[in-house]
Amino acid sequence: MEAVKERVLLVDDEPQVLIALEDLLDEDFIVLKTGSPEHALEIVHDHPDIAVVVSDQRMPKMTGDELLAQLGASSDARRILVTAFADLSAVIRAVNNGKIFAYVTKPWNADDLRMKVRKAAEHFRLAQVLAQERRLLNSILNSLNDGIVVADRAGKCLLFNPQAEKILGAGARDVDPESWARHYGVFGSNRKDHLSPEANPLLRAMAGEEPPQTEVFVRNGKVSGATIAMTGTPLSGSNNDVMGGVAVLRDVTQQRELEIQLSQSQKMDAIGRLAGGVAHDFNNLLVVIQSYSELIRADLAEGDSKRDDLDEILTASRRAGALTKQLLAFSRKETVQPTTLNLNEVVSAIEKMLKRIIGEDIELLTELSPGLGLVRADAGQLDQVILNLSVNARDAMPDGGQLTIETQNVTIDREYAETHLNVVPGNFVMLAVTDAGIGMDAETQRRIFEPFFTTKEVGKGTGLGLATVYGIVQQSAAQIRVYSEVGRGTSFKIYFPRLDTIETDISQQAPTASSPAVVGTVLVVEDDTAVRQVAARILRAQGFTVLEARRPSEARIVCAQQGASIDLLLTDIIMPGCTGPQLARELTARYPNLHVLYMSGYPGGAAKRAGALEPGTAYVEKPFSPATLVEKVRAALSGATEPPKSGRTT
Repeated sequence: MEAVKERVLLVDDEPQVLIALEDLLDEDFIVLKTGSPEHALEIVHDHPDIAVVVSDQRMPKMTGDELLAQLGASSDARRILVTAFADLSAVIRAVNNGKIFAYVTKPWNADDLRMKVRKAAEHFRLAQVLAQERRLLNSILNSLNDGIVVADRAGKCLLFNPQAEKILGAGARDVDPESWARHYGVFGSNRKDHLSPEANPLLRAMAGEEPPQTEVFVRNGKVSGATIAMTGTPLSGSNNDVMGGVAVLRDVTQQRELEIQLSQSQKMDAIGRLAGGVAHDFNNLLVVIQSYSELIRADLAEGDSKRDDLDEILTASRRAGALTKQLLAFSRKETVQPTTLNLNEVVSAIEKMLKRIIGEDIELLTELSPGLGLVRADAGQLDQVILNLSVNARDAMPDGGQLTIETQNVTIDREYAETHLNVVPGNFVMLAVTDAGIGMDAETQRRIFEPFFTTKEVGKGTGLGLATVYGIVQQSAAQIRVYSEVGRGTSFKIYFPRLDTIETDISQQAPTASSPAVVGTVLVVEDDTAVRQVAARILRAQGFTVLEARRPSEARIVCAQQGASIDLLLTDIIMPGCTGPQLARELTARYPNLHVLYMSGYPGGAAKRAGALEPGTAYVEKPFSPATLVEKVRAALSGATEPPKSGRTT
């Protein structure tokens, strides 16, 4: 491939000289020529790619060195003066001042002149390549998301790209170990003490070390608070000696926040599973406590003082059951009856009760958006959410204040959802409860939804209020966000999916009609011995024939022996090896007349996952009283509920 020739401009007021110079150079260069210095300036302006300007020194109106000086920074062309010996001192001064690349004396040596022009052209090409590389490097540095800071060993800042300025909130500054961190507001991991020289990766790199990545915290007049990952690397010279250091700064604030959100989400999920398991076991214990207490109480004569003792036991048992329901709400396992609702109507209906609860020293404001979309949720649970948040807000304003409940249609876009964990884009209806109270710090905000976590005094709260809210929100397929600052109040915002169409609610059960005369044979399948025994005792006392099985495998054996005589299968839902619904489907396929009644200490969530709580399914929730169990069994045997399409469960 033929090399591209460089352009050379010849300037001389003598035409014969121009012709001679052109003959000398046109084989290697594209030659432009003029006899006027003024015209030469125009040519250079029109041809910025001219590599070399060769000019005579003595010309009318303008000398050669004056011409070349006027080119200034407007042209990168290398400049050569052709001069007589009489002008040599002026030319040498120009060379020393850096205004010209070289000079040639008259009469010139052809080879010498050609060599100097070639060197000047090569110098021009190298300078162009270097300038292009510099522009590319600057473009790369300016487009990086990372901040780059380079300093020599003396601390002089050599490079500071725009992203570094954005991250640190200030421009380039020489790296002074005593003041650099303070100037930029760079703190260590504790966010209180400024980053020490010993921990600064850039300073350590300047000393020749290769320190590990360090996370620092930046807070100053322009940066409100950011977590920065900072890496230092020594800057080596041609002899591998350390010339300075390079620091790479990356803003990881959003990444760390998402990691915290993910960790919190995983922790809450684990706590939820634990709470659900505890509630299940607790409900089994309450079945035994409550049932035996009622059985004993029924055998005592009116006026017996022991009845009062049993009443206290039953009251405590019911209070324990209420706490269990809150745990189940948190773990998303509470039975729900979702309906199509307008949040404005829900807030308006509970507003009068809220005013009585929060007290006269707190002003309640409602800002209900007109044209609000509809949501699908459990009305009773929504009342509980609003009540819990309002009571929490009241407690955060001991000296009174303003409590605001707001509704609004909201659209969350994809960009926002991608930067927030567990947030999905779409159309929502927002319910916000905002107070002007004491607010919360970041650590408190991370823990507020944990069961039994409370900042209130002992005896002032169970720590289950916000945990219940969290569980209900999750169970309603909604999202909750908390915004709070110490001394500036708190706002809880809940986003319910907005319905595109109005859904028709269908009653899950037909009206039950219990018949005291109904009796029959009941097979009780329950892996908890105490619960199974007390259920069997209750039913036998009411005239039922009761068969017992500790597990599904035993139930199959009993049915193989007496299946035709069994009228009702009373089974726990969650059991080892086989769920209640699986057992029910298996047995009803063999015995089509067999009715099914489910019981569980895992209301709602786990039961639905096991495939039981479909519309028309007969179900008794633990803890149950003897009367409730008998009523549910009689209703199931009387066929008061419609059997579901899958299986003979009623």
